[in-house]
Amino acid sequence: MSLEKRVADRWTLGGMLGTTTLGTLDAYGQSFALSPGPLVAFAASFRALDEGAVAPFVLLTGSLGASVAWTSPGGQAMTAFDGRLGVAAGKTIAHVVTPYLVARAFGLPIFWSTRGTGASGASVVGTDVYHYQLGAGVVARLARRFDLLVEGMPLGEKALVAGGGFAF
Repeated sequence: MSLEKRVADRWTLGGMLGTTTLGTLDAYGQSFALSPGPLVAFAASFRALDEGAVAPFVLLTGSLGASVAWTSPGGQAMTAFDGRLGVAAGKTIAHVVTPYLVARAFGLPIFWSTRGTGASGASVVGTDVYHYQLGAGVVARLARRFDLLVEGMPLGEKALVAGGGFAF
């Protein structure tokens, strides 16, 4: 769940609360199951360029987030932090559909302990394999206050995101 508030003509602030999903981690010759866990993030965006008759919009974004998951075997917490900077540019078609391109750079540490897992029994500090995302998305306005979003990131950190929004 996320909430955003426009705090000035070009600035928006937001907060997100959610959960991570199941996953696996292969490390030290073992496979570790990752449990779901809490996720929190704060974000800001700045509209650097307004969309014009020919010109696209350009949106600059930033976010800070943290999540916790537990690994099995061992039941050790894995705490991940994330800081992201991004830019998106797009164009609205017929006041309904807005395709856009997006690029993001990110990184912050991940902390984990392998104690009790039969692995080396050490505290580990790691990071993502990739520190960027390149992709595209589309937002469709279905009604005056309701829209749907789909975003795909085929390059760098791969992701597929779908969501809906309602304006109060």
